Amino acid sequence: MADQPDMLTAIEQATLTRLTDKIPALKSAGVQKDSRQLLRDISVAVACLSGKFNKIGQAIWRNECTVSVLLKFKNMQSEEARRKGINPLVVAAVQILLGQKLGLAIGPLHAVMFRDVTSEEKYDAGVIEYLLEFSTWFDIRQLEEEALGDLITMAIDYLLKPGDDAIDASDTLTTTV
Repeated sequence: MADQPDMLTAIEQATLTRLTDKIPALKSAGVQKDSRQLLRDISVAVACLSGKFNKIGQAIWRNECTVSVLLKFKNMQSEEARRKGINPLVVAAVQILLGQKLGLAIGPLHAVMFRDVTSEEKYDAGVIEYLLEFSTWFDIRQLEEEALGDLITMAIDYLLKPGDDAIDASDTLTTTV
């Protein structure tokens, strides 16, 4: 069972930490959808971008999710030089993550696929990007109302700007039959 309500964020953070610990050359790293903000020569971005749910018990669902890892390598010499740089990086990232549970209550990471996702703009700038996808799973138990409110509050806290206060709101609903 998942011990934390936000297991997706925990998976993203743990994946990123493992990669940056094992590949010190990853000078720029982040948890995000793509690498628009990653401007270094070698970088990585990690995100859980998809998943599906299967009911496995009375109030338990299994989330089978995809962990996406975007690797970026920059070399202005040639495409051949870029490929000679990115290819070992792809293999290393797969080896580093293969079978890992990352200290979390998840299934072991399984490599699913990789592909070159370099845009023409990035290619012209001497950059090559590869997207790697891994699968894992974790179980979700249906939350009680109070815990669900805490989870929603956690999400809303990210919408607040520094200095904003959360406002408690309640509605009264009167029905007539």
